[in-house]
Amino acid sequence: MNFNKTTEYSLRILGFMSIEEDKIYSAEVLNENLEIPFRYLRKQLTKLSNNGLLTSYRGKSGGYMLSKPSKEITLWDIIEVTEDIDHTHQCIFGFEDCAFGQRCAIHHKWEKIQEAINEMLKDTTLEELKRIGPQRFISQHNLMLTKNV
Repeated sequence: MNFNKTTEYSLRILGFMSIEEDKIYSAEVLNENLEIPFRYLRKQLTKLSNNGLLTSYRGKSGGYMLSKPSKEITLWDIIEVTEDIDHTHQCIFGFEDCAFGQRCAIHHKWEKIQEAINEMLKDTTLEELKRIGPQRFISQHNLMLTKNV
């Protein structure tokens, strides 16, 4: 499964913030530590806030904080916010619908794999990523982070 750059950045942001969950992080601190382009970072912080994954605080001491404990935020929650595709019905060949209005010869096999991936994403929390590190988790599950869009 390939994820877009937005998902990669969001995983990095939320994974970093989960290390000290009760801390308020400024965009500047996140930018310094994660090296995400600042304008893109601000856009992602707003998107994650608007979708309930982060809480934003205004003022001189303002910034962003996880909206709930890392054990309650799943990878699926993040992907729902950052990906434009429907992971429940994605064709292995990249078709929007199965060709010719019929399911392909391997549809039933791919459907089982897709369901297993979706379940793994729904069962994996930021807490788990915090413990083992996002890079190790991704390599252990053979997930690719980015794709060219």
